Amino acid sequence: MDLQEAWKNLDREKLSKPLRGEIEIRTESKHPVQRLIKSFRSALAFIIVFEAMFIYFLIEIPQPVVKAFLALMVVVYALGFLTNYRTLRKIETHFVMDSNFRESLQVIYESTKTSLAFQRKAWTYIYPLAGTTGFLLGLSIKTDVVEVMQHTKHIITLAVTLAVVTPLGYYLALWLENLGYGKYLIQLETLLTELNHSK
Repeated sequence: MDLQEAWKNLDREKLSKPLRGEIEIRTESKHPVQRLIKSFRSALAFIIVFEAMFIYFLIEIPQPVVKAFLALMVVVYALGFLTNYRTLRKIETHFVMDSNFRESLQVIYESTKTSLAFQRKAWTYIYPLAGTTGFLLGLSIKTDVVEVMQHTKHIITLAVTLAVVTPLGYYLALWLENLGYGKYLIQLETLLTELNHSK
């Protein structure tokens, strides 16, 4: 398979290819790499919205224990933003139609897979933290969190909440990951297999 044929297989739409090896793609392109870029941009927007909410509550909620958990969530989401932003920039940098087309797609594919795998592992720690933060935030509206959490029944309630929320959140995130990235990664993997076999 030559470079032009590979390009046609990657995107069935007509793409304009300017000089100097850069790619110009319509906003509504169904190109799998463009869709990956769109998914990462959506993830960044999502993170910004939640980061703003956590910062707002961090400023408004007076109780120190709740502030501490909110501060942790702000840090976690900032790291999440940084991870997604770096992956997005790497994809955009390598998204060029030139003689290194195969290598560029390989970098895009591997960078996306690595980033998503890292985030998947992070979820196992983030969801219990997020669940605890939400639980304490809810309590802080009408009660003193430190005082309330000294009662065993509230500790048990928190434990049950985390036991339910953590796996639900994890599998919801997996579903969203597959929805946002899965199809396009499969398309890239198929093309890379064809390109490698045609060497």
